[in-house]
Amino acid sequence: MTVKRITFLQELLTFMGLDGRVHLEWISSAEAQKFVQVVSAFTEKIRSLGPNPLAGANAAMAGLLPAASLAKNADLANNTPLARPDGAGMTKEAINESQSQTVA
Repeated sequence: MTVKRITFLQELLTFMGLDGRVHLEWISSAEAQKFVQVVSAFTEKIRSLGPNPLAGANAAMAGLLPAASLAKNADLANNTPLARPDGAGMTKEAINESQSQTVA
């Protein structure tokens, strides 16, 4: 499933002109040297690609991006903490209410 999702993401980013910016490799916790090599190589690859070509996208396009519309949300503008999906830091009542709203 992970490989399928990463492949889809790579194709999507290629379509958007951001190819080469996602990499998946299985590394065991016992393979510290391999981890260092993979991360170093990928970091160098990202540096060679240069800055995000969409970083200077026109302001009208920003409304199409989910992150931009979220930033306009009053809760985020007021720095109101968001509920975590795992319920950490929430009261039992809040968790029950959240779960009942999800089911409803």
